[in-house]
Amino acid sequence: MKEIDSIRLKATLLVEGINYEQEARQGIGSKYKEQNHGLFGWDFENHLGVSLPDDFCLPDGTVVQFRFNSGSPYLVKKINDQICLFKGEEEICEVKWIERPGFYTASTSSGNEMVKIGQIGGADCLFFCYNNYCSYFSHKKECLFCNLVSTSKTYNSVLRKKDFNDIGEVTAAAWAEGTVNHILLTGGCFRGEKEVQIVSHIMASIKEHTGFDRIPGTILPSPAKGDEISRYYETGIQAIGFSMEIWDERLYSAICPGKAETTSHDDFLNSIKTAVKTFGAGNVYGVFVMGLEPRDSFLEGIKVLYGEGANVVPFVWSPNPGSRLEGHRAPSPDWYTDVIREAAEIAFESGVPLGTENHCYRCDGNNLLHDALREKGIV
Repeated sequence: MKEIDSIRLKATLLVEGINYEQEARQGIGSKYKEQNHGLFGWDFENHLGVSLPDDFCLPDGTVVQFRFNSGSPYLVKKINDQICLFKGEEEICEVKWIERPGFYTASTSSGNEMVKIGQIGGADCLFFCYNNYCSYFSHKKECLFCNLVSTSKTYNSVLRKKDFNDIGEVTAAAWAEGTVNHILLTGGCFRGEKEVQIVSHIMASIKEHTGFDRIPGTILPSPAKGDEISRYYETGIQAIGFSMEIWDERLYSAICPGKAETTSHDDFLNSIKTAVKTFGAGNVYGVFVMGLEPRDSFLEGIKVLYGEGANVVPFVWSPNPGSRLEGHRAPSPDWYTDVIREAAEIAFESGVPLGTENHCYRCDGNNLLHDALREKGIV
C-alpha cells in the first residue's frame, strides 16, 4: 500500500462520503460508537433504523467522521478481523472504529438514557445540545447548509430538552471512564438572556457532579454580545465559540439570512475581540463552514481572527439531506487540502495558543485544521 497523506484522505472521505459492506457494521451500537444525531445529520443520505459508525481512526490516529454515501467509490470491508478502507478494488489502509463508551448503556437518576442526553464527538469530546431548536426555521430564514430540524424529525434519537441535573450526571459518568477530556455545548439559535441562564444552570450542575472549578471545553451559544460574554465566562466554561459560518460579508448574508439580520459581520468581529480580552488568547473560536466561499476570503478570515488572538474551527461542508443545499457539490478534496495547509501556516505563525485543553484533533472528525497543525508538530 502507498504511503498515506492523512489530511488529503480525510478531506476526500468527508467530500465523497463512504459506503460499507454489512459485515463491517458488526459491533456498531454495542462494542463501537454509533451515530446518535445530537444536532445535525452529516451523512449524504438518511439511514433511519440502521446503526452506522459515528467516527473512525486512520492508522496515524487522525479522526474521521463517517459520512454515509451509497454512491461513494470508498468502501469499508471486514477482512479477517480488520476493518479496511478500499477504493474500488484497491486497499488503502486499515481503519479502526471508536469504542462505544460505557455510559451509553446507563441511565440518569431520573430514568433518562444517558446517550440521549450527551454523546461523544470524535474520540474525546462530550457533546451536549441543550435545546434542539433554531428560531430561524419558523420564518424560513435558516442557514442554507443547516439540517437541524430535518435531522431531529427524521431520527428523534435524542431528548430535545435536557434536564440540568441529567447533564451533570452524564458529565460525571463520562469523565469517570477516563476517555473524555473536554466538553462542547450548544443550543441551536434562540435569544439572549434565557440562554445565558440555561448555560449557567448547566455549568452549576456539571461543577456539582464533577468538582470542577473551571470546566475544560467550549460553549457555542447563539452569538454572544456585550455583557453576555462576561456572564458566560462567569459560568466556569473555559472557552467560547462564535458561529460566523462565512467570512465574506455578502455571502454570509445570502447563506445565513436569519442570522445576518440579528448579527452582522462586524458584530461577530467585535464580540470576538471582547471575548479574547475576557477568556484569554486561544480560548475563543471563530467557527466557519469551510467550502462555501472562495479560498481568498476564507484565508482572510483565518488571518484576521488569529491576528485577534482567536482560534478557528472550520467544518468541512457537505450537502446534508434536509438542508436547502441538499444535492449540491462541495469543493474538491485537493481544494480543502491545499487551503487548510495554508490556513495552518497562518495559525502557526500567529503564535496563538491552540487551546488543546478545550478542543483538539481528537474532538473533530469533520474539520481539518487541527490535523494540519498536528502535521506541523502542534498537538
